[in-house]
Amino acid sequence: MNLGLTISFIIGGMLMIAIVTLNTRMGQHSADITMHTMSQNHVSNISDIVEFDFQKIGYNVQEPIAGAIQVADENEIRFQSNLNNNPAETVNTVTWRLGTDVIAGSPNPRHRTLTRIVDGDTQDINVGVTRFELRYFVPGNHNPLPFPIDASTREDIHRVEVILEVESREGIGRNNQFTTSSWRKVFTPPNLNL
Repeated sequence: MNLGLTISFIIGGMLMIAIVTLNTRMGQHSADITMHTMSQNHVSNISDIVEFDFQKIGYNVQEPIAGAIQVADENEIRFQSNLNNNPAETVNTVTWRLGTDVIAGSPNPRHRTLTRIVDGDTQDINVGVTRFELRYFVPGNHNPLPFPIDASTREDIHRVEVILEVESREGIGRNNQFTTSSWRKVFTPPNLNL
């Protein structure tokens, strides 16, 4: 047997293993970036709608502003607002709620349905939301209100913090990890601070 030929096969085999390993890692990294970009896009789209609604809490509400927020819970808020600033339009009732059930058919066991309801018109958001948490603040207190929040305390709410997390649909890698994108914002609607 030729010693030079044997050494060439060994070196060629090692190079082939190195190339396959590099290719696998690059593919895995590319998939991770793609999943993360998708979850970031979902967070961005959802946060645009949340910002549109939450800045207008209590806007053009003719009754006492104290009734602007009707439900203030950890995963649900219902409030009144004239969302589109239409003088002929009556005040809208807007609800945001995170469901408790896992989305059927999703490989990610933490996916929930985020629901937006405007005057009974329901819009389900099923793009990987795993967390939609709300915190409420009253003037002079930097700590969020404890739950449940009663009606008299709801009247004093002047800031609302929203925490949103979206995870990828598919897991990445050997550990089947889901990429997460987060968004957090504190809203101080002008109509709650009159």
